[in-house]
Amino acid sequence: MLKHPKTVKFASLLSYVPKSKWETKKLSSEQLTKFRLSIEYMKSLKRADVQPNGLISIYDSIAKWCKDGNLFPDFFPNGVVLIPIPGSSLTKPDTMWAPKMLAQSLVDAELGSSVATCISRVAYVPKSATSSPKDRPTPAKHYETMEITRMVTEPTSILLVDDMVTRGATFLGAAHRVQGRFVGMHICRGNPNRCR
Repeated sequence: MLKHPKTVKFASLLSYVPKSKWETKKLSSEQLTKFRLSIEYMKSLKRADVQPNGLISIYDSIAKWCKDGNLFPDFFPNGVVLIPIPGSSLTKPDTMWAPKMLAQSLVDAELGSSVATCISRVAYVPKSATSSPKDRPTPAKHYETMEITRMVTEPTSILLVDDMVTRGATFLGAAHRVQGRFVGMHICRGNPNRCR
């Protein structure tokens, strides 16, 4: 059984609220516009598209926001290695991996030293976003279905990067995997989009 850490340092840039949570509520036109835009941002992240109403990729846009606004400075210490979190499917080469593309944009914006794709999914788990709450994989299930490979150079600080977080179970499973491999490592978790 996994022991949960006493504290989890976590940052989120955007909040995505599922349509089912707001479509039946009486909202102002401004609120509706914001909720609809949040859906467009979420779709852009998943499709590796440009920022809604923008000209640059959503990942580069997020990296620019973080750098220009000096957002989350504690999450980007010198030499931090960014590790993308795998999706629910088996990790395969040459497939679109949004967290990896986001991590690379952050490194390109000088917010990290490198991207290490050292965590992989070795067995399928149901997607949290499309599963009922009772069917969502637990942190322990995520841990069991992930592997971590050895890195050539051991980092001093790691930032786990994901594109969407529903309840945080994937993050916790990945964090336990990393903590088991890099004992005593400073590990942060960051994502641009948080599902409420």
